[in-house]
Amino acid sequence: MFVQDKHKLTPFWTLQLCGWGAFGFSMFLATAAWLPLGSAALEKTIFTLLGMLFSLPLRAIYQRLYRRHLTIPQIIVVSATCAYVAALLWTMCFYLVIELIHDWSSGKPFALGKWSSLLNGGLYHTFVMLAWSVLYFGIKHYRELQEQTARTLKAEALAHQAQLRALRYQLNPHFLFNTLNAISTLVAQQENAAANRMLARLSDFLRLTLESSGAHEVPLSAELDFVKRYLEIEQVRLGDRLDVKFNISPEALAVPVPNLILQPLVENAIRHSIAPRESGGCLEIEAQCTGGLLHLEVRDDGPSLTGDLSLLWQGVGLSNTQARLAQLYGSSHGFEVRAADVGGLAVIIRLPLHEAIREEIRNNRE
Repeated sequence: MFVQDKHKLTPFWTLQLCGWGAFGFSMFLATAAWLPLGSAALEKTIFTLLGMLFSLPLRAIYQRLYRRHLTIPQIIVVSATCAYVAALLWTMCFYLVIELIHDWSSGKPFALGKWSSLLNGGLYHTFVMLAWSVLYFGIKHYRELQEQTARTLKAEALAHQAQLRALRYQLNPHFLFNTLNAISTLVAQQENAAANRMLARLSDFLRLTLESSGAHEVPLSAELDFVKRYLEIEQVRLGDRLDVKFNISPEALAVPVPNLILQPLVENAIRHSIAPRESGGCLEIEAQCTGGLLHLEVRDDGPSLTGDLSLLWQGVGLSNTQARLAQLYGSSHGFEVRAADVGGLAVIIRLPLHEAIREEIRNNRE
């Protein structure tokens, strides 16, 4: 992700080389006034290279810390401990290398001096490693904020496109013809109250589609309200052939979900699995909060699916849904399309819960 070209350095190595290079040069300038230039250059070069070498294990450890989402106090304790250990090893190795070079250049056999001198400067070097750690976490956090901002901007653009697509594939000639034909039938049968209700539902559906604020996330309760407006129209058209069941956990209603994320999945189920069958079918929508995730599922009891399910991804609904989820949540979401246990198709979405939502759920359960 961070490598733009195989011949170019990644941002980490660019900053690593530049940062340690500047550190080594400043140390050389500080000692060049009282040491011969050659000795000062050699010692500070070795000192800098060893420091850069012992910072690499810190990077591996800190990457694991980031993936585990530890608290700030935990990160401080672990990074301080790691920086102290790395600084001691850095100090000891530097002292041994310098002693070995001095003995070799003077023709003397290698002899280690006082063991206590191995740790001279260890505390100072600890602060150097701590500074490196602070810079590492700061830069990594800044990069993640940038990536999150980019994903949010792209997700907003995709949400706007989804609204336009909803108009395009919802308000197609078949949908309008079937809806208006059902209204005409109700009027002919002098069921004016039912016809008025259907016209009102169609008006509400069009208004919600056209006047949506464009927010990329809305509470699940608002998303379900939009889906119910669409289902009420289909219910009048299909009658008893359409059976809808909701299994929604009360704590899931306030969870933010992408705008217009369920409606294309519901329409796919009705259009391809329920409406073509004379006996109709059952559509189930489920939402539960478990394991720090919101589990959404839309399934139908249509004919059992055989063959390559990957062909389903060519449809507008599934492909657009997958793209929006990837932009909003990156790798922290789940999206699965599989054959349902009762026949037909099941689309499963798993979304991460915000920390505030998790805390509220824990308090309610206690």
